[in-house]
Amino acid sequence: MIAEEEKFQGKALSLSHTKTAISTIKDRFSSQQLRRFGESCFGHLLLIEDLKWTSPFVHGLLLRKANPKTVSPVNGIKFIVGNKVIQFTAHQFCVVTRLRFGNLPFIPIATNENCSLKRKYFCNHKIANLLELEKAFVDCADEDDVFKLGLVYFVVFVLLGSEKHVHIDMRYLKLAEDVEEFVKYPWGAVSYEKTNASLLRALCADY
Repeated sequence: MIAEEEKFQGKALSLSHTKTAISTIKDRFSSQQLRRFGESCFGHLLLIEDLKWTSPFVHGLLLRKANPKTVSPVNGIKFIVGNKVIQFTAHQFCVVTRLRFGNLPFIPIATNENCSLKRKYFCNHKIANLLELEKAFVDCADEDDVFKLGLVYFVVFVLLGSEKHVHIDMRYLKLAEDVEEFVKYPWGAVSYEKTNASLLRALCADY
């Protein structure tokens, strides 16, 4: 999509707070809660002590993004590396992350009336941001609630990644009230969609 003579230096950013989030979860959870988390669909991701982000590699790959006008982006973004077309598909993302995929079930909007987590920790907030979620998780004194908040914290800080002033999807608080339903949710599909959208937007302004 970008001609060889128009390529430029850049720094691709990762907004996943993997290292600090996993460290906070390990400090905050009891041994029993850590064991319970380890048995969930996220457990294997606790093994990531320090995710190495190779900015030049990602930037270099983005510069080789195939022009969607000539190469269909169906089934994922395509890149031209050498003389080969490679693609970033949901299937590959699923294999690498081992997260669940599928249709996204409906989640009702969290309110003070239908969601105890919102009522207890975000009563005066229509929408909370990542910093406010982190504070609620770290300060929480209720054993059951700290595990539920920890699940939401892991999802938005590690899987979805955003700047800390960005608002979270408050529906996740409602979903976390039922831990079994929360861990069965197709988080792989949500994470892939957000990652894919970010890659599609990348370099557009510069180009």
